[in-house]
Amino acid sequence: MTRKWIFLCAAVVVFMHFSIIIFMLSPLYSNRSFYRNSYVHLGLRQSSVSWCKELQLRKPPSYNVVALASYPGSGNTWLRYLLQQATGIMTGSIYMDYGLKVHGFPAENVTNGSVLVVKTHEGPPPDKKFQAAVLLIRNPRDAILADFNRIHKGHIGTAPKSAFKRKTRDQKSDWTSYVDTEVMTWESTHRLWLTRFSGPLHIVLYERLVIDTRSTLISVLDFLNQSVTEEAMDCALANKEGIYRRRKKHNDFDPFTPHMYAVLDTVRRRVANLIVEYEKSHNQTY
Repeated sequence: MTRKWIFLCAAVVVFMHFSIIIFMLSPLYSNRSFYRNSYVHLGLRQSSVSWCKELQLRKPPSYNVVALASYPGSGNTWLRYLLQQATGIMTGSIYMDYGLKVHGFPAENVTNGSVLVVKTHEGPPPDKKFQAAVLLIRNPRDAILADFNRIHKGHIGTAPKSAFKRKTRDQKSDWTSYVDTEVMTWESTHRLWLTRFSGPLHIVLYERLVIDTRSTLISVLDFLNQSVTEEAMDCALANKEGIYRRRKKHNDFDPFTPHMYAVLDTVRRRVANLIVEYEKSHNQTY
């Protein structure tokens, strides 16, 4: 092998090494994702999280595997954060998000009973991997908009106004095409969990979690058979914002058209009816 080839190989190895380091450290502002296609964007590293107690795995890993299911943009990361603050137990995910892994979620891609819950944006798996599930539901308008922001600017960034005006070949904007597709995905995701999942299911409304964080979080912990002290709960609530809440922008700009609102309202009502049916059949109230 000539010196030229040796030098070239060495350069490739060095480049890959530093690329992996940069990739591992890409933080919450990065929109890298392993469950949805995204645009390439590098962002600024955020400060580390201050935890109420040191995070650890459950031992032994023989507990039921509990899904934390939601449509993307519904507050899954925030609820995971609250659960970790209150219990000190790590939460897992079926994905590997390196930005989250280095910013407070060391059990990314852990899907067994050693974690408190396992994040998923998919429907119930056919192999009955999950013995129970927490289903987090957010208004489709806000969830779809939040995930569009994530695609463009990461977990806590906000997409620029220009992102909503880009045109595709058929002259429909990327935003319009995105809403057309995602409104159906939003409905089908919740429909599958509400009608196909056979295990115990606890429904959490994101809006209720925001308005009454304490009682909503306690209800989730009760479902997970986790008792926490008043001190632990107070600490979790004192630190409930964390670094994972998206900053609000564009108060003077509404990307949704009247037609979009009509469609969103229709699917929202259908899912609300499914929740009512689930309540009646399982003698529960949400």
